[in-house]
Amino acid sequence: MYQKHTKEEWAKAYELHKDGYDSPSISRLTGLELSEIKRHIRLYRQTGCWQTERKTNVRSTPALRRTVIDAVVKKSLSYAEVIAKYSISFTSLSSWLRKYRHGGYEELLATKPRGRPPKMNKAKPKWTTGMSEIERLREENEYLKAENAYLKKLKALDQEESAEMFGIGPKSSAN
Repeated sequence: MYQKHTKEEWAKAYELHKDGYDSPSISRLTGLELSEIKRHIRLYRQTGCWQTERKTNVRSTPALRRTVIDAVVKKSLSYAEVIAKYSISFTSLSSWLRKYRHGGYEELLATKPRGRPPKMNKAKPKWTTGMSEIERLREENEYLKAENAYLKKLKALDQEESAEMFGIGPKSSAN
């Protein structure tokens, strides 16, 4: 795993902090970035431990989300305290709070399915389920005859309507 700075560098920074040096002085003496030193000092003040290891990405469990939300809502801890105590990001905390305020614990603890949904299976034709070839052809023939009869009726109705519209041919008796 890549580390930008060694543990020894951070140990030296910690000793300088304990000796009363301010952040810019520590940065000049150790070569560490000022923003990183400020962040480490802030975390040290909040948690009481000097963190030299990088955090690994940990998937949040529903129990962790519930505990974090309870800490903010019921115990009235600040965002910074909760972030430091539970080692979560500000983005995660704000997202969980938004979900909690919108839909309560149900929305907060709901788990969404991950990944791509499975493809739908194509429906198999019904004649492949044990019918003989002749039976399948008979059913297909009946279906095509019915479809043909329907289309003929539709065509006849269309011709009748157009004839009435333009006054061509005999009119149907509507007396």
